Amino acid sequence: MNKSSRVLLFAAWGSEAMSALYDLRWMLVAVIILIVADFWFGVSDSLSKRGNEFRFSRAGRRTCGKFIDYLAYLLIGCTLGLAIFEPLGIASHTTVAAVGLGLGCLWEVDSIVGHVCALHGVENRFSVKRFIVSLLKRKYKDLGEAVEDSVK
Repeated sequence: MNKSSRVLLFAAWGSEAMSALYDLRWMLVAVIILIVADFWFGVSDSLSKRGNEFRFSRAGRRTCGKFIDYLAYLLIGCTLGLAIFEPLGIASHTTVAAVGLGLGCLWEVDSIVGHVCALHGVENRFSVKRFIVSLLKRKYKDLGEAVEDSVK
């Protein structure tokens, strides 16, 4: 494969990725809002627990890491949609990418609720992650245990 064909291949992939980003731009805005809210409530929770011992660099790294994770969810969902779901006629690539981002938003809301409950001194007994793991363990015991071990 020569250099010009590699450039053309990466340009085509970049075009597909930008198309998915453009189609899901409002979901990306929602993700950014959720990440900022989680950052804000996480910092507030940390300051209330530890006083003035707050490390902005650590919180900033985690926040940037979350945004990169959500972009990866979007692109993996888009790729799975283009490679598997669209050829089988199940769903479009934007729908599959939206489902991936939707799950990411669900985890983010779960984190925000945990921070808000901790700030107000309320014990948060419900967790979306624990709920999904318990559903998996009920239906598929081995898969549920594997997921539970991986999210700890």
